Amino acid sequence: MDTVGAWPTFLVLGAPKAGTTALYRWLEQHPEVAVSSNKQPHYFAGIRPEFRGPGDQLLNRDIVTDRAAYLRLFAAGAGRRARGEASPFYLHYAAAAAPRIRDAVPDCRLVVLLREPVSRAYSGYLHLVRDGRERGTFAEALACEGERMQRGWEPLWAHRDLGFYGRQIGTVLRTFPRSQLGVWTYEELSRDAAATFAAICRFIGVDAGFTPEFTHHNTGGAPRHPWLHALLVRLKVPHVAKAVLPERWAQYVVSRYLEHRPAPAEAAADLRACYREDQRELARLLPDKDFSAWAKGA
Repeated sequence: MDTVGAWPTFLVLGAPKAGTTALYRWLEQHPEVAVSSNKQPHYFAGIRPEFRGPGDQLLNRDIVTDRAAYLRLFAAGAGRRARGEASPFYLHYAAAAAPRIRDAVPDCRLVVLLREPVSRAYSGYLHLVRDGRERGTFAEALACEGERMQRGWEPLWAHRDLGFYGRQIGTVLRTFPRSQLGVWTYEELSRDAAATFAAICRFIGVDAGFTPEFTHHNTGGAPRHPWLHALLVRLKVPHVAKAVLPERWAQYVVSRYLEHRPAPAEAAADLRACYREDQRELARLLPDKDFSAWAKGA
């Protein structure tokens, strides 16, 4: 008979490209924490593994829809103080995910990592460029977003829509009390990983004195040499590196030909304007957090 684990005690809801993979890897090292064997099962999102965009089969492979299969992800950690997973699209699917989480695990702690939305959108775009899935410019990707969503592409292609955090957080808070929602930012995580990680540990109820190996994960960036990147993608070097090398080495290989660049100015200004009202709502919902620097794209 298959061993079935207990339900999770915490969930990382997102947002994508805001540090969820790094946090998952750090929590994985904690002796009091058990993370799911599949980082992003998206069980509570209510979605099917049927996305049809280029490379979307990678997400389709991870999605778990069966209850018993989901619980088996935590079988090895049934005795740990905290169990959790990190499905970065839960926030995007909050209208479906929040009630499903409440019905299954009403006392669950919900962790959210947010990133300045223009930087998050551009990082998501560069992630797809890095993997050879996106061939157009950032402006072209934004212009195609609606059509791509209608054609059933995965949410990572929804660069603009993923950044409406006020709407998403509002949906979660209509289902859960504020005390069960812990919100941190990518900027906090980057500025002081140790202090932010300790705060998250306290929130999910484990020893905040544990210090993991703080390494970066899921590195993104723009290709330093587009022609070289196109060749490497054609030879599937990034995918092979991630498949056969230890994660730290794979990240090193990928990062050697990537560099960080700001989003193109015109597209960034347009995005910043479209988020203005939503960010006011986010500040109203989370008055203990300071998002003022985001108005300048920080």
